[in-house]
Amino acid sequence: MNMRKLFLSSSLVTVVMFAPMWSESVSAYAEPDEDDDSGQDYYTEDNMGASQTYLLRDDQGSEVKQLQSDLSNQGYAVQVDGTFGSETENAVKEYQSDQGLVIDGIAGPNTYQALESDTSSNGDPSNEDSENQDPASSDSDIAVTAESVLGTPYEWSGTTPEGFDSSGFINYVFDQNGIDVSRTHAEMWENNGEHVTSMSIGDVVFFEGTYDTTGASHSGIYIGDNQMIHAGSEGVVQADITSDYWQDHLMGIKTMQ
Repeated sequence: MNMRKLFLSSSLVTVVMFAPMWSESVSAYAEPDEDDDSGQDYYTEDNMGASQTYLLRDDQGSEVKQLQSDLSNQGYAVQVDGTFGSETENAVKEYQSDQGLVIDGIAGPNTYQALESDTSSNGDPSNEDSENQDPASSDSDIAVTAESVLGTPYEWSGTTPEGFDSSGFINYVFDQNGIDVSRTHAEMWENNGEHVTSMSIGDVVFFEGTYDTTGASHSGIYIGDNQMIHAGSEGVVQADITSDYWQDHLMGIKTMQ
């Protein structure tokens, strides 16, 4: 009887000795608290799916560029440059908020699913002139040429793919398509093409007051879906014409073809 009591007591001591280790092991793998600020570290390939693409701050490449393009097409202010910076993160958060998703600034499965649904709905044939405004189905050589030099750096007085200034970019695109236009935005506005009241792919959209000069001071080439390609201080990029900045400076539209 005494030996039985001694055996039970020894077992109890063993359990007590190892209990802290078990407790520590369990807590190390607990999910973060709902109010834990370090929640972003919880997003891993294991809990999002190893084969699922997701993008977050500081990522770069074609997938980021496609994400930016999708967000821009939905009306969110983001530069389509292939770099996931603060502007892209804010656009993702704004989109997630509008969609009722978790607002973490990470483009994961739920965000992609919502974007895919929105992109599909934008193909509604009831959308006026949607066929004419879709650059993917357009035969416009002007738009194709403009898209081919996306990412070219800005260069004062530049007129080649080595570097463009704002009007040098317009000159290059039309020259590649056998169309001569004047060197400056103001001269193009005054001397070239015909004024139109609605935009078609390949038209030139003119702006005034973008810096201290009279008349047209900037322009871009319309590629459909309220998007244009232009050369600014950041180089040749795609931009949303419906943004407040461009709408405040919009001057008019001309077709050069």
